[in-house]
Amino acid sequence: MSQGATLVAYLRTHGRTSCAELETVCDVRSVTKRISELIRAGHPILKTSERQPDSRGKLRPVTSYALAGQQQQQDLFKPA
Repeated sequence: MSQGATLVAYLRTHGRTSCAELETVCDVRSVTKRISELIRAGHPILKTSERQPDSRGKLRPVTSYALAGQQQQQDLFKPA
């Protein structure tokens, strides 16, 4: 399976995922480049950026990707 196909399959099963997680779990070193290639090829991938605290409490930018139109399954044991 190609790196692009691996990324799409992971996003399909896990929903919104950070760039760092995709790099680690999917073993893809250039996630940003592969995602850009997938978007150019017509895959409906959404990119979001936000700031999250790191281990020292400093805010750092975090980029996440998700397939457009895909809702992540909600936890059945938590009230809505």
